[in-house]
Amino acid sequence: WWQRSFGGDPAILGRTVYLNYRPFTVVGVMAPEFVGATSGMRPDVWIPVAPFRDRYTSWARRAEDRDTPLIRVYGRLRDGTSRAAAAAALDVIAARLDSTYPRPENERNLRLEDATWIDPRARADEISTLRVMVIAATGLMLLVCANVANLLSALASGRRNEFAIRVALGASPPRMFRLVLVENLLLAAMAGTIALVLAGPASTRLGSYFARPSVWNADAARVITVDLRVAAAAFVLALLTGLLGGVLPALGASNRKLVDTLRSGARSAVGGARGRLPWLPGSQDTLVTAQAALAVVLLVVAGLVLRTLAVTGDIDPGFEHENLVASVISTSSTEIPPEGRELFLRGLTERLEQEPWVSSAAMASQAPLSGHRTAQLGLEGHADAVPTLMSSVNPGYFRTLGIELSAGRPFTDADISGSPDVAIVSETLAERYFPRGNAIGQHVWFVQDDGAEGRRFEIVGVTRPVKLTDFLAAPEPVLFLSWPQLGYGTTSALMVQTSVPPATTIPNLYRWLRQLEPHLAIINALPYTDVVRGHLYTQRMNAEMFSAVAGVGLALAGIGVFSVMSLAVGRRTREIGVRMALGAHRADIGRLVMRQAMTPVAIGISVGLMASFALTGLVRSLLTDVEPTDPLTLAAGSAVLLAAALAAAYLPARRAVRIDPMAALRA
Repeated sequence: WWQRSFGGDPAILGRTVYLNYRPFTVVGVMAPEFVGATSGMRPDVWIPVAPFRDRYTSWARRAEDRDTPLIRVYGRLRDGTSRAAAAAALDVIAARLDSTYPRPENERNLRLEDATWIDPRARADEISTLRVMVIAATGLMLLVCANVANLLSALASGRRNEFAIRVALGASPPRMFRLVLVENLLLAAMAGTIALVLAGPASTRLGSYFARPSVWNADAARVITVDLRVAAAAFVLALLTGLLGGVLPALGASNRKLVDTLRSGARSAVGGARGRLPWLPGSQDTLVTAQAALAVVLLVVAGLVLRTLAVTGDIDPGFEHENLVASVISTSSTEIPPEGRELFLRGLTERLEQEPWVSSAAMASQAPLSGHRTAQLGLEGHADAVPTLMSSVNPGYFRTLGIELSAGRPFTDADISGSPDVAIVSETLAERYFPRGNAIGQHVWFVQDDGAEGRRFEIVGVTRPVKLTDFLAAPEPVLFLSWPQLGYGTTSALMVQTSVPPATTIPNLYRWLRQLEPHLAIINALPYTDVVRGHLYTQRMNAEMFSAVAGVGLALAGIGVFSVMSLAVGRRTREIGVRMALGAHRADIGRLVMRQAMTPVAIGISVGLMASFALTGLVRSLLTDVEPTDPLTLAAGSAVLLAAALAAAYLPARRAVRIDPMAALRA
């Protein structure tokens, strides 16, 4: 912020800056390496807690509630203090709090966690993706090894005469082995260098998935860099891949029997010796089988996560969000008194709805798909209080968000302070606690900490199920209250249904709010489609990453089939010429080549499908409303690989059927 807003002015210390229209003196500039204590937020400014508490009165009120988590405590253990001793000390503190401030239904538990930059809960959510990605990357590396081995074997086969001449001129087996191995390691080193160059942009792309915008704050993209340990490990893996892929060709090049090649000019059939069982694949066919199996597994996983993304993208949260724009605004930086907030906010929505780019506007204490307060609610006919999400809204809320009522009426302008207290509940709450469907006319009330009955509200409406906190979870029980009856707070969520594309509405909304009240704090403003995308960040990340890995695997499998069949046709040119000279039709030759190409692929597909079934338990953690044994996805993955293999084998087969028998025999 110092560089961006003050041009890196060295005289910044001692200057006054205004935050929410209140002066603060700059006493320091943070080092650039520190970007905050958590990956989800990038602070521009740090201020002491006391002025923050004094300025944000709603935060101060919440701080008086011992059941509302507001802060995270960081501590550094003294030298010689063990984690067990620290945890025991925290248990003592929790016991003292329980004795002083009893909470019989739920005793306090203070946990000791490593202060990781990524929140421990986020790490737990992401560990399943990490495990499957490590397995997928390992499978892809094995596929690369098989592919490189096939390509190098084909290359070595074309150099048999060269190798034979070297051996005949006195090259020792170790020298031949080193020659081929050094060539392969050189190729691997070049490939590793290219990969490290590409790793930077790929890491940036990976970090961008964690930017999950919300109306309250924008979770920033993670800073993911390729450090020396990762670079060294990747480079060693590249060399290892070249080593594994080049061992067989190097062993073949060091074999002194190559001299026989010069004498006989014989060409062996593709795949090596098959012995007495001609249907068993040779070494290169085995590699094709392995490639096909691994490619099928990767394609199936990619298909499953793509289906998950499609399914979750079609989820109905219970409100219309396609043309919805939301902002969080605060009057804490203005001179509007508490008694004037209702008049100001009501006038804000009324004037905003007169703009040509606005269809309707509404206010609420919290915006959908963000944090909401949970209240202990008493209901008629239920002895125990039930925890329920609560949202205070103005009369235009349900119309603006397109939330339908299945019974009763919405809030009206008559539901103000001094009128009978009313409430609207969601169908989820009504069906769970009023099973006969007669929620209208029933009463609910807040349960105080001492168990006493608080303010009572009559239920006048029931909405369709709506999701207010978690886009992917089931709809929660929700209690809607009339905000004018409760009294407006300093911070409000402003929702606007637009009649123009939401992207063009954002600058209009900023400009309009600034003109209305120059000192109004506009915390954020964004289209709600971005909020929904943020809730699906894991599904989007999985879909793109696994699709990329599966795409590379499919390409490698196709290259493997093409290289093996090209080598086979080249080796069998004279045989094909003889067959055609003896009366074989071109269609027979085509079927012969295609059968030889597709046999290892078919075996690989079968093995891959069995492996996919074996991995269902691991893959299930990545899916939502999709079974890991989904037959459509399994069939699609197999069909895609089969089509790619047929396309890869087509050119060699086409070349085989076009061989001139006389030219082949003369050669």
